[in-house]
Amino acid sequence: MNSRLYGQNWIRLLSTFYRLKEKSNLTNYYSLLCHRDRPFFKRTICKKTEKRRSNMAFDTIREKSGFSFAHDDLIADRVRKRKNIHFFEVRELPKGVKPHPDPISVAGGMPSHGFFPIESIDVNLDSEPFSFDGKDSFNIPDISKDEDIIDLQNALQYADTTGFPALKRATKEFVSRVVKPKMDEWSTIITLGGADGISKVMDVLVNPGDSVLFEEFTFTPILNYCMERGGNPVPIKLSEVMENNTLGKMEYADELEQMLSHWKERYPKLPLPKCLYTIPNGHNPLGVAQTFQQKKKIYALAEKYNFFIIEDEPYAYLNFSPVGEKPNFKLTNDEFINKLYPSYTTLDKSGRVCRLETFSKIFAPGTRLGYATGHPQFLEYMKTSANLYTRAPSGLSQAIVNDTIAHLGGTEGWIHWITLVRNHYLERKNALVKAIKDSEAGKKGYLLPLDPSCGMFVSCKINFDKSKEPQFSELMQEFLLNCQIAGVLPVLGINMAVDKAFSASRGNFIRIAISYPDKISVLEEAAKRLSSAAIRTFEDL
Repeated sequence: MNSRLYGQNWIRLLSTFYRLKEKSNLTNYYSLLCHRDRPFFKRTICKKTEKRRSNMAFDTIREKSGFSFAHDDLIADRVRKRKNIHFFEVRELPKGVKPHPDPISVAGGMPSHGFFPIESIDVNLDSEPFSFDGKDSFNIPDISKDEDIIDLQNALQYADTTGFPALKRATKEFVSRVVKPKMDEWSTIITLGGADGISKVMDVLVNPGDSVLFEEFTFTPILNYCMERGGNPVPIKLSEVMENNTLGKMEYADELEQMLSHWKERYPKLPLPKCLYTIPNGHNPLGVAQTFQQKKKIYALAEKYNFFIIEDEPYAYLNFSPVGEKPNFKLTNDEFINKLYPSYTTLDKSGRVCRLETFSKIFAPGTRLGYATGHPQFLEYMKTSANLYTRAPSGLSQAIVNDTIAHLGGTEGWIHWITLVRNHYLERKNALVKAIKDSEAGKKGYLLPLDPSCGMFVSCKINFDKSKEPQFSELMQEFLLNCQIAGVLPVLGINMAVDKAFSASRGNFIRIAISYPDKISVLEEAAKRLSSAAIRTFEDL
């Protein structure tokens, strides 16, 4: 049985050296690990420096990216001190000593791929969402010489904590084509889904006592990542968004500027914010999007007050701009890209932004895969979190996602698939908004749906009279009970508030997900049941 002589420790070591070779003065590299006649990894021998110890475990070295990172002052104290202790050790050879041309590793506890019980995997693909035709198929082989393919002997093996090179290349090509970051130097790493990426960013940034800005309504599980690190969530009021609920826009730059300019008066016990967590496109729960002008204003405030921007973009490609747009299944890739809202990374020159994406919304949540885009040194800090807490993302998931993208034709084929997904969501959104507006409660003004500009949620205001504001919480609970009686289960907006007391007067809305029902007719039926619940609630007033 031929052994593939590599593992987690080797991969981290060698991938680190690979990057260092490209960015520094490293020389004299040679094939370290081979599978018969196929080179697999390269080992790099460093030139001696005065500061380098000759006998140091490479896993404990704080990797130098070779890039200047302007925002090191924002990194959490514990992350600066962090070391990843390991037993593996490689020593520098004495001057004049040539390395062995075919070394054998017996250091790592990784099993040979011959022990893996899966020989290959056949993947059947649908031609478009909800076709269920399985017209296309491909095979994930045991061994492949194609560098763009993740084969099973790699997928089922220990792997680098930042993801397989093939998938990192695929994500970087996609980001370069679609997102277009402004920084000269940026990269991507693979995460265990979008939430894991956010958790790692919070780990890197947040010290105990730090202030973290959130839109007042948000994906509240993220608050856990902040508070677990000792951070203090601070909500930004979205009154303009909530009052003008037909605009599909999320504008709060002016409110944020007021907060920051009067911070000491408003929050005397808290330091100025360390970072802002934002869902700028397809906001969860509101479904609105920040205009590029808003992003410019907010980024300028980040520079002025020195805070980091965590850009969470799980819904960015489910774009419905302009509001009222009809599906176009002949949309070209360039037309699709031009419709997208620009990212904060298109403004960022210094590494002040980390963009988080996920395959959950456009591929499948069960893959538990996402990726982060940011400054290389910031991503190295994120890697230290991965080394401590999660290790590598699932190799099998990476193989399925990466090889599917490759089979579809790489970046361009993947973009085409996303446009199909986006159009199906657009059909659903249009149908639900129309059904609510045409319902009895919609016509009476009890239900006011916000026509979202992006995402997989429709928010709908329960239009109680302003005089009832002190009773909003009680009335929304009654409405939820009536929804249960009518047989429909939305999410109360107030339950997605950072601070329920702070947002009580703006919490009279619900979030409706358009993603799960199999058919549009089910969403239309949901609208009828929401109408029934609203009528019953208002009649009881």
